Amino acid sequence: MRFTRVELLFVAFGVSLGAIVAGLFKAGWIVPSATFPPFVLVLLALGVTEIVAGFALGRSPGALVRMPARMLAFFLGVGVLALMMGGLG
Repeated sequence: MRFTRVELLFVAFGVSLGAIVAGLFKAGWIVPSATFPPFVLVLLALGVTEIVAGFALGRSPGALVRMPARMLAFFLGVGVLALMMGGLG
């Protein structure tokens, strides 16, 4: 499977989101919570980004990025988050 340029940018953005959320968590701007773990922020930010990009480009949300790219962006973002935080807990 080959990813399009938009999908590769989306995956790279997912990785950077993981690093950003981990940095904010370590800086103390995101408080640890059992009901709302930090990886949920990565998921929500990816969703909002895809919706905004879809509307900005004039395409329906969800038609811009295929599911394998979404999953890869989320898994890599959470992986970077876990590596930088020392775990997901």
